[in-house]
Amino acid sequence: MLVWLPILLSGVAGLAALVWAYINYGGFGKSLRYQLPQPGDPESEDTHQHAQALPGVALLSPGRDEADHLPTVIPEWCEQEYPNLRVVFIDDASTDDTPTITAELSERYPKLLVVRNEQEPPPGWMGKCWAVHRGYEALQSELRNQQSDIEWLCFTDADIHWHPRLLRTAIEHAQEHDADLLGVTPTLRFGSAGEAIVQLQLVLALGLMLPFEKAMDPDSPVALTGGAFILVRKKFYDDIGGHTAVKGEMVEDLKIGAALKAAGARHRVATAGELQWCRMYNGWADMWEGLTKNAYAGLGHKWWAAAGVILATLLLNVGPVLYVLASALWLAVVPGWLPGVTLVVSLLTVAWQARALNAGRKLMSMPWPYAWTLPIGSAIYALIIAASVWQYHTKGNAWKGRRYSSAHAGA
Repeated sequence: MLVWLPILLSGVAGLAALVWAYINYGGFGKSLRYQLPQPGDPESEDTHQHAQALPGVALLSPGRDEADHLPTVIPEWCEQEYPNLRVVFIDDASTDDTPTITAELSERYPKLLVVRNEQEPPPGWMGKCWAVHRGYEALQSELRNQQSDIEWLCFTDADIHWHPRLLRTAIEHAQEHDADLLGVTPTLRFGSAGEAIVQLQLVLALGLMLPFEKAMDPDSPVALTGGAFILVRKKFYDDIGGHTAVKGEMVEDLKIGAALKAAGARHRVATAGELQWCRMYNGWADMWEGLTKNAYAGLGHKWWAAAGVILATLLLNVGPVLYVLASALWLAVVPGWLPGVTLVVSLLTVAWQARALNAGRKLMSMPWPYAWTLPIGSAIYALIIAASVWQYHTKGNAWKGRRYSSAHAGA
């Protein structure tokens, strides 16, 4: 058995090298080209429309116990450089100071509509989807009473920060590219090195699994929409039945993008640059809860898919550093061409990993040493996937004080 271990090491190291060579030279990193025009860019200044030509937009955001964020983010929404805007915040039965804060802000901003949702989600509904559904019902009622309508809807999370020109730039970008559905990925900011290490490898993984080009290809079912910013023509949202179409989905932001695209919406994706940013999680505990909620759901709650991803992560992301150490030891004990080649190939693989992660590092404006952190972040995320599987099959998913059984999620 021991005789085959060196050969197995060479084979696995070679496989990892082929995968990372393909990732590096197969076009990954093109997402940097698809950035919204930035403040101060000549093309941004030249393309701004006259205010009267801009279509009506309603911005909807659900929030549950987000009192720490609302005093900052709601003014950012309401002070957008956009004239025909209605902001709808859905307070999803918050138990913190959210009601007091939103009451004060609604007096300050006439364009803000606060909807208090006290109803627990009906069977088969996830809490966030139900809150958005309730908020949209209130918006529809208001539009009927005023005998008015709007052309676009924008969905965002309650912890996302907006530049004053974000909405206007996004609308003009969608119109310029004849898009009906625009997903914008925010710039991530981190409160600790641990948050950055784990989330940077997720940026890389997302870019590999959901390439921008695939999402924008009308012949592909792939969509790339995240909770930070989804802009869609109201017609298409109504055509699919709104969030009813994804009512039981834990990862509803990706699923609703796919449903809208399947309904014929022309899809466009862009990165936000300076126009939008967020800190996704406040520390390790918050990050662990958030990622374990989504990890298994993102794999369709298929145990074999989770097992495959964990195995691939360990062999291809974590393994190459260990292959370097093992092949160096092998070369020292048994000098020869095979251990030497294995060592060189493993070193190249580690370098290719860093080169690939460097694209995400640049996207998030992080210091250069973070390009070398893929093995650490991937090892942690493999644990998160395993914990997500265990939690789903033993306790169900928990989020924002609600727990969903495995039978409930995805119903």
